[in-house]
Amino acid sequence: MILEKFFTDKYDDWTVFVNPDMKFGEFKRYVAGQTKEFKKSEKENVVLLCENYFDFAVNFFAAVFARKNIHLLTDRTRLSLLDFEYILPEASESCEGVFDGVFDSAKIQVNLFTSGSTGVPKNIMKTLYNFEAEAQSVIDEFKLQDDYIIASTTSSAHSFGMTFNFILPFFGGFKINRKKVEFPEHLNIKDKYILISTPSFMEKLAKYDFEFEYSPEKIFLAGAKMKPELYDYYSRFTDVIDIYGSTETGDIGWKQGGDIFNVFAAVEVDAANDNRIIVKSEFFPSGEVILNDLIEKLSENKFILKKRSDRIVKIQEKRISLDEMENNLKKHKSVKDCRCFVYDDKFCCAVVTDDVEIQASALRHFLLQFSEIVPKKWRILDEIPRNMSGKIDTMKLRKLFGVNLSYPFIFSRQTDASQADLELLFRKNSNFFNGHFDGMPVLPGVVQLYYVKFFAEDVFGLQLQNNEFKRVKFSNIMQPDTRFRLKLLNKEKSVEFTYMADDKVYSSGIFVK
Repeated sequence: MILEKFFTDKYDDWTVFVNPDMKFGEFKRYVAGQTKEFKKSEKENVVLLCENYFDFAVNFFAAVFARKNIHLLTDRTRLSLLDFEYILPEASESCEGVFDGVFDSAKIQVNLFTSGSTGVPKNIMKTLYNFEAEAQSVIDEFKLQDDYIIASTTSSAHSFGMTFNFILPFFGGFKINRKKVEFPEHLNIKDKYILISTPSFMEKLAKYDFEFEYSPEKIFLAGAKMKPELYDYYSRFTDVIDIYGSTETGDIGWKQGGDIFNVFAAVEVDAANDNRIIVKSEFFPSGEVILNDLIEKLSENKFILKKRSDRIVKIQEKRISLDEMENNLKKHKSVKDCRCFVYDDKFCCAVVTDDVEIQASALRHFLLQFSEIVPKKWRILDEIPRNMSGKIDTMKLRKLFGVNLSYPFIFSRQTDASQADLELLFRKNSNFFNGHFDGMPVLPGVVQLYYVKFFAEDVFGLQLQNNEFKRVKFSNIMQPDTRFRLKLLNKEKSVEFTYMADDKVYSSGIFVK
């Protein structure tokens, strides 16, 4: 049990964090300091949004020892969905303290949120014991040694990250790379390490022909379907392990290339009458659940994942497979990726392409050779939005389709927590050019400001309630089919913006948070 490490000095010399190094004894003092702060509050709930792995660990254990309810959120915008008072932790301070009391990991609850395929957040409750059982299973399955460093690109506030980033190292005695891996240079790790990531993150690196200077011992990936070419690319360097599971169940199976998943030794898998997967394990409180994924069971410990049953929808009295629709659309030479879904009773499709000339009408016509039912509402995007776990962000997709304004074509985006640089183009057939003005279309100022707010919320993860702008200057006329750069600077109380092209400023100002 992880908590037992706090009640003895036996582990105090264990280096629990690297980059920079910190011993477990010193880490305990930070937990003691934050526990003291939490106990001062009458609020019973602690919400963890921590990107920093050190802060996440301190606040998690402090919440346990302060006997608070723990809620994990990967997205700050979901704070508005909570219907209770909560503590949102600030940085902790070190102090001496004694850990005492009786704690049963089977009674320590952790609340996670998942959107699943519907986009409606659902609370999933697990216990610390569930996560410990899962971590032990991973250690046993892959014979992991305690001299590994765990480096990660993912948040710890979802099921996969919670197990691999946080529980696994504390349970197994591994070291945690304190800095989240966000750029290739962060992978300059010379000691033995394991990389925890998502297919979407690794795919972005592969686009730039990334190669490891120091290869990890293993790469564990989860969150989205892994493309065969991605597996082939990274398996040149090390073992690439594709983990299959869910927020509800935790880990279920794993594979290294191909289509056949191996069931974890501590898990039982069966197929229901409709081929939905039945999962039994100690990784979740109920011990048994049926998911919407369809499988072909090959043996007691092997299966093939077919598709999700909830991706079959009824449109115009006909059953449509969204997976099949997407696979057919990807046959178009200009389509790099796509996502079909039903929103507000409308059949929608988001398409990723680098072809600035492509029109939704051409894509619709292309699909008609495969199906008489095709999407009615389209968006041309630079990427399908995904959350920190690499899964498609249904809420962001719905936001894109919930707006009646035409979406600009995005050539590129470079972002971090403090700034963003987007290269974009407003196409001439965009609906906001209608009547503005005939013979000489001009991009309305209100549209410019709308997309400042839209992209500020999108790239910085903000939730901006007001529409207050200051010092706005419209310096030059913005016309369609021109490549502009939108620069955003994220400050404490505002977001500064500039639209420019060829070093010429077209508009600028400040959006007040």
